Amino acid sequence: MKKIMLFVLLMIDLSSSVVMVTGEVYKVGDSTGWAASSNSSYADWASSKTFRVHDVILFEYNATNDNVILVTHSDFRACNTTAPLKMYNSGNDSFTIKSGGHYYFTSNFSGHCQGGQKLDVRVLKSPPPHATPSPSPAPSPSTSTSHAAAAPVESNALAPSPTESKATTHDPKWLLMSTVGVTISGLAVLVLDYA
Repeated sequence: MKKIMLFVLLMIDLSSSVVMVTGEVYKVGDSTGWAASSNSSYADWASSKTFRVHDVILFEYNATNDNVILVTHSDFRACNTTAPLKMYNSGNDSFTIKSGGHYYFTSNFSGHCQGGQKLDVRVLKSPPPHATPSPSPAPSPSTSTSHAAAAPVESNALAPSPTESKATTHDPKWLLMSTVGVTISGLAVLVLDYA
């Protein structure tokens, strides 16, 4: 009986520690894909999407005459493709979003960026599910009383580096199935113990 209880507790512990992180998969350019000769506007394509942490950006293209590079904001604006942060060249590349901010993509094949093959992916900086924002501390009496509004600052570099985010997404279906699985396993063990 002790072995069975230990097994049930282990199964419950394992199922409660499993977190399934999921995101949407977005194929760049939809059916057109990633192409220099495409008549599609990647700015229009990106503006019609809501990107979040853990989403996947999928680039499909002909690898013999194209590629994908991740660049800084200033290189994106200037179509400077000489110093990519990351290069992809398989023809079927995916980029998993790890943090909020902007990600800038283009191709370093001659003339592709200048021809409009460039993509700015703006990722929402969303809080973890079911999190409540912490209240702002009240200003202390010694704090300056200036009421000037702070203007957004545009960085010349890639906004947050793609590092692990502390925010996680829990897929309710996965958690439900995990709980059901553990419950059934536990019941099966108990039935076998009494049989």
